[in-house]
Amino acid sequence: MTAPHDNAGFSLIEIMISIAIIAIGLFAVMSLGVIVIKGNSHSKRVTTATILAQDKIENYKKSDYDTVGSETGIYTSDIDYYWVANVQNDTPVSNTKTIILDVYWSPGTTTSIHNVELQTILAE
Repeated sequence: MTAPHDNAGFSLIEIMISIAIIAIGLFAVMSLGVIVIKGNSHSKRVTTATILAQDKIENYKKSDYDTVGSETGIYTSDIDYYWVANVQNDTPVSNTKTIILDVYWSPGTTTSIHNVELQTILAE
């Protein structure tokens, strides 16, 4: 009598299913990596815009009260940042100025959906 054959290997179908499962997992990890990179890039731009806005607000605070007025400008770096300062006189009370500063990027105009807005109040 002969002993039954014990085929302890994997079949071609099992190997192909294993490769497909591994490939799907790798694609998921790669797409997650792309999302993280884009998020980091956006965070860097938000941080830069916030720092530029804070710097401009500090310049207004150091300026003479009577010279503070509405204006616009461009910060040029690896990405252009466009800023708009809107100064409202006697708001919220008399002898104060409310400064609303918006910083835009990508494409760097007021039509951009990417912006940071900071506000401050100056007293005379």
